[in-house]
Amino acid sequence: MEPLGVAGFTDYGMAWFKQICVGLGGTCVNVGCIPKKLMHQGALLGHGLEDSQKFGWQLASNEVKHNWSNMVAAIQNHIGSLNWGYRVALRDKNVKYSNSYGEFIDPHTIKCVNRRGKEDIMTAARFVIATG
Repeated sequence: MEPLGVAGFTDYGMAWFKQICVGLGGTCVNVGCIPKKLMHQGALLGHGLEDSQKFGWQLASNEVKHNWSNMVAAIQNHIGSLNWGYRVALRDKNVKYSNSYGEFIDPHTIKCVNRRGKEDIMTAARFVIATG
């Protein structure tokens, strides 16, 4: 199989790319669906605590409090663990991961610039752009 460069990452793609991956996570994981669902679950837990007393649960105090900072930290830690899991999966498949901004120089070459300004040139017979 010809070398393939991939911009973006999906678990589905793991079966067919081995060489280069630019980008990780995506909108859903980092700032979309997953954080929203975790916040929604947090809200449901709060209501569940209030409702639990009707079903025999006894709370030390009748007042249920919420700490926004703790919830945000827990969600950010969970998202970080997902990203780390993706990074490990890439490493296990011998995929080179580059967290960089990419720009096509020609149809087979991408110039990548990381947040420190380091440039890297990547070439492949084909690139797939996975936008999320």
